[in-house]
Amino acid sequence: METINYDDLASQVVTDSATYPVWVGWGIIDEIGSRVQATLETKTAYVISDEGVSGHARRVQASMESAGIPAYLFFVPSGEQHKNLDTVKHIYSWLADHKAERGHMIIAVGGGVIGDLAGFVAATYLRGMPFAQVPTTLLAMMDASIGGKVAVDLEQGKNLVGSFYQPKFVLSDVETLATLPARELTSGWAEAIKHGLILDNNLLNLFEEKHNEITSLDSEIATDIIRKSVAIKAQVVSKDERETLGIRILLNYGHTVGHAIESTTGYSKYLHGEAVSIGMMAAASLSKSMEMMSGVEVERQKNLLQKYNLPTTSDDIDADRIIEAIKSDKKTVGGSVNWVLLETIGKAVTNNEVPEHFLIEALSQLRK
Repeated sequence: METINYDDLASQVVTDSATYPVWVGWGIIDEIGSRVQATLETKTAYVISDEGVSGHARRVQASMESAGIPAYLFFVPSGEQHKNLDTVKHIYSWLADHKAERGHMIIAVGGGVIGDLAGFVAATYLRGMPFAQVPTTLLAMMDASIGGKVAVDLEQGKNLVGSFYQPKFVLSDVETLATLPARELTSGWAEAIKHGLILDNNLLNLFEEKHNEITSLDSEIATDIIRKSVAIKAQVVSKDERETLGIRILLNYGHTVGHAIESTTGYSKYLHGEAVSIGMMAAASLSKSMEMMSGVEVERQKNLLQKYNLPTTSDDIDADRIIEAIKSDKKTVGGSVNWVLLETIGKAVTNNEVPEHFLIEALSQLRK
């Protein structure tokens, strides 16, 4: 694979299993064909996408074919309920019908569900095919597309069947976000703000200072801030690909309570970023109780989340059910919750000795 330095390179992910670029730019989706042609040796592409973003998928197909690479489309109905082994089986059959080969590639075009699903197919069909991520939601750009976590759901829970399988590249075209519903765009900012909270106070300053340009998707400023935020995720993954060194877990700030809120409300009331936003307020409250964050810092976090129209409280806090959900989370080991807390803004740490009464108090504050 040839290395070409494009101006929109946000970061290079470097892990034991792979090295690949993450490109973040404005209007770059139509360049995917020329970039694949220049950097990969592939004869055919299989584009797996969501019916809701068929226009973006067709642009990818057209770009590939203009570069002399035949591209076939497979559309999955929208929604998490289709991220399962039945859908995987349909895609396997489609690939077999097209006589897909190990040297061909799969391109995921869509949100996190498509990235997870297409990545899982790529990891398993023919024992592994090259694949690329083209995320079209802010949440997927920030999170799911980078890091090689691919999985599908079972009836018993989310992401229970999966693998670590890194893409050949991630191409994020910020212009595609203009077609996102406003609520989904807002939800995605939660993960971006989280990156500033855990590792980069300067990034957080930009979120505070450039709010209007960011939320209106100014082509230069929004692209720049997404590029900076994505680079943080890429750096963390590079240091701790398989979550064994206690570094990648820092990305779970707000997710322990956030996931519990999602599961106890049947994944129907809150978008992921909204639940994480509420979860980050619980984590900030715990950080203050543990004598790390100051009250001023907790308020700063709250004000910033509210500025981006993200929820910081919830009417759906049933403390007993949330605590039960936290204890059954796959990241809980031996009954002990490894919390991600903030020592101060820009510096996250883990702590598995948070007393339960602090959690009960934090949850009660979320109801206010």
